[in-house]
This record gives sequence, structure tokens and C-alpha cells, in this order.
Amino acid sequence: MGGVASLSSGVTAAEKAAFEDNGYHVLRGALSSDEVTCYRRALGQALQTPADHPYAGRLAATGITPPPPENPRAVWAGFDLPLFDDIFWDLAYHPRVALAVDGLIGPDINLYETSCVTKMPGFPGNFRDWHQDSEYSDPQSNERHVTVIVFLDDMDGESGATWVVPGTHTLGPLPHTAPKEDLTSSAREVADKQRYAPHGISFDFQAGDALIFLVRLIHKSGPNLSDTSRWSVALNYTRRDTLDLGKINRFVGAYLPIVRGGQLYTPGAPRGV
Repeated sequence: MGGVASLSSGVTAAEKAAFEDNGYHVLRGALSSDEVTCYRRALGQALQTPADHPYAGRLAATGITPPPPENPRAVWAGFDLPLFDDIFWDLAYHPRVALAVDGLIGPDINLYETSCVTKMPGFPGNFRDWHQDSEYSDPQSNERHVTVIVFLDDMDGESGATWVVPGTHTLGPLPHTAPKEDLTSSAREVADKQRYAPHGISFDFQAGDALIFLVRLIHKSGPNLSDTSRWSVALNYTRRDTLDLGKINRFVGAYLPIVRGGQLYTPGAPRGV
């Protein structure tokens, strides 16, 4: 039987109010330097997965050349990370991350999805352009659903960091269309993206920082104009009562309980721990 571990969310009332207004929250120092090293090592091993491996289809290649040795298939995104290493289960239950999310969208949260974004040098800013993540999870019973980007390298707006358009989570679901550029992820983007682009902002992140945002917030994957690869892990969480009305979620670990009653859920731990 599962147990719970009591810890504070660390989210202040002012931060919660700003999150509701802006649609995002920057969480500094979510991971320690040692944890960053562990997760980056695990992600690096996943990127070595050969093309004929049964899980290779969960890793999406860019077509950007030449690929660096640490990413021989030029993968830009991966999904269902626990298939590649159990350590990513630990990240989903990380107290700094999970309890902050519970403080922002709770009470009580479940896991929805795990993924990663890996940006080679030369990764273009329009490869994964302005969009709402809700385009891929709608319809749901409510909008208490967030994406958490955990940065495994230092990044800014020109070296891989996510860009957001504050307040756009209040606009509801927007029309999306297929991208028209030659080199893209082929994933749908906001139909009139140029309307929002001038209002986008990004941040300077240190490895171990995290960006939490509501899935209706318009955002994009920033370019990597640096000469080194920049990696991040993405976790999606929903409030416990957020139901998948379209029954589209087939991700590994979807709907696992993460926080209950303001406490971190720890499977297998004795009650009262």
C-alpha cells in the first residue's frame, strides 16, 4: 500500500496569483547539480538507442545534420522516458517539482506524460513554433493541466530556452495548423502565430531550474544558436479531477497519483512516512 511524505509546496500566495494571471511560474533550483548530472546521463544513454530498437519510435529525429556524437540520430524529442530508464519515475515524483505543481494547480495531482527536448547546435527557432500544448490533450474536463520543463543545461532565449506569451492561457483553445517552413517538427502550431510572436518572452535558466506553465499558454521551443547541445526533460501533470474526455492518452504512467492531500505520494512506503 502506498504512503505519503509530508513536505511544503514552497509556492507563496503571490506566486500562485502571478501564475493564474500570467500562466507560468519559474521554479529556480528544482534539481541539485548532482541530480542534473544523473538525469543528463540517463537521457544521454536514451539518445544512443539504435534505430532498430523496439522503443526507437518514441524518439523523434530532426533531420538536422551533422548529428553530434552524443545524439547520433539527431533526436529532438522523446516520449515515455521511463521506458528507457527507471530514474525518470523518480523525477516524476521529485518533491521540489511535484509539490510546486500541486501548489499551483491542486489540490491533488496525477502524472500525464513524460518527454524530453534535445537541441543540437543550429536548432532553428521555428522548428517547434508557437503553439498550445492543449492542442494535443483536448478535450479535458478542466484546464488544470501543466507542462513542466526541467532544464538540464544552462539556457537562455537564444540557446534553447522555452519562450512564452504571458496571459494567453485565458484565450481558450486556438486554431492550429500545420507548419509551412521546410525544416520543422511537423507538429501543429497556432494558425496566426505572427500575432503573438512580438509579445513572447524568455528567461535565463541555470541547469536544474524549471518552467511550469498551463497547457493553454502559447509558447515555443527556442532556437539553439550556441555551439553545444542543450537538453531538457518535460513532465506533464493534471489535477486529480482532470479527465481525458477524448480518451487519447496512451502515455506510460499516465494518471499515476503524485500528490494527495498536500503530501507527496510514495508508492510502497508505509503509512505515516
